[in-house]
Formats: sequence, C-alpha cells, structure tokens
Amino acid sequence: MSRRASRRRRRFPRRTGSLLPWLLSLPARGNVRWPFIATVMVVATGLYLQVMLTASPMPPGRAPAPGSSSSAAQAPHY
Repeated sequence: MSRRASRRRRRFPRRTGSLLPWLLSLPARGNVRWPFIATVMVVATGLYLQVMLTASPMPPGRAPAPGSSSSAAQAPHY
C-alpha cells in the first residue's frame, strides 16, 4: 500500500452503520460543537417563545365559586 492510499483512507473513512450517528457526529468532527449547540438552543427557545406568545389561553374547566377554598384546613367563619 502506498503512502497516498493510506492518507486517503485516513482522510475519508468509510462510513459503516446508520446515517443518524454519522450526522450527529458532524459538529464534533468539524470542531463546531459549542457554536452548534448554542445555535440549536437559540432556535429552540425562539420557537418555544413563539408558540407561547401566539397560543390561545387555556379555558378553566370550571370557575371556582366565590368564597370557597380548596384547602381542608380552613379557619371557621363566625
């Protein structure tokens, strides 16, 4: 085996296995792990914020009656 062939083999390793582990390892192999994580976090936070701001309010199941409390240890009213 020549030097050129051995270099080519080290530079472009054969991909064995499924595509998902190979795709997930791309940021680590490209030395962009932390910028990639920060970008994903900012995008996810922005999408979550958009959903929270544009969602309609959740209606209550039943409005509580005035003067009632759900706590069992309530002081008696005289």
